[in-house]
Amino acid sequence: MVETHMEVALAVIETSFRLRHHSLAGTASFRRDMDHSRRAIEASRELLKRLRQRHHDDMARGWEDPDPTPVSAFDADILRSAFRALVTDMSVPECQWRDLAESLVREYVGCEQIDTGLLDWITHK
Repeated sequence: MVETHMEVALAVIETSFRLRHHSLAGTASFRRDMDHSRRAIEASRELLKRLRQRHHDDMARGWEDPDPTPVSAFDADILRSAFRALVTDMSVPECQWRDLAESLVREYVGCEQIDTGLLDWITHK
């Protein structure tokens, strides 16, 4: 079975057309994938930006918190009872009460900022 030059040329043209079509489809698929990747990267950058901003806002809000000590009424009562027991047992002079109460609250809460009203209430006679 001998093929004519015309049949060979048609086979080459058809193969070339298929390869080109496959190549174009591959290029289009590659571009779609790249666009999808770019959108995903952009979305992740936006998410990170929002998370950083939220973290920054939370940190700023922490400094502006009107009630810096997260102490419940029950915890405050425990702190006051412990303070009174320390003052009585150790015979602490009244001039040192506020410092003692402040160190007691800092140790219990683990926070640097302490509400002055809480200290006043603990040290009140």
